[in-house]
Amino acid sequence: MRLYLDTCSLNRPWDDQSQVRIHLEAEAVIYIVDAARRGREEIVSSDYLLAEIQQMNDSVRRADVLALLDPATLHVPQHSSIDTRAQTFAAWHIEGYDALHIAAAEAAQCDYLLTTDDRLIRRSARAGPALRVKILNPFDYPPSSTP
Repeated sequence: MRLYLDTCSLNRPWDDQSQVRIHLEAEAVIYIVDAARRGREEIVSSDYLLAEIQQMNDSVRRADVLALLDPATLHVPQHSSIDTRAQTFAAWHIEGYDALHIAAAEAAQCDYLLTTDDRLIRRSARAGPALRVKILNPFDYPPSSTP
């Protein structure tokens, strides 16, 4: 599977782990990145993802989050067609980096965009088949069937 993890999901392992939900999502992200390192999943990065991560104030956390993208095998560069496609998502109140991440995931023909942002998941569900990528929480992502 080709996967695009947004900035929210990539940050999850460094969020407060005292809440069960956050802990489970963090474990799912770590599992997915590990599966990519082993060649069982394909992670996609993008200029948009890197730009959003670079805005993080904590340089240590920023480096740790960027390290999760090390196994990425495909990188989507910024392109006007992606920017234009992202603008079409405003009809569903999906804007900014969220829209850019979806458009980049579509451009890379990702099977899934994984996010821990409940609002993005709800809004993308309203968009339905207008989006060409499925959007899920990492915890809900079906892992590969191969061991």
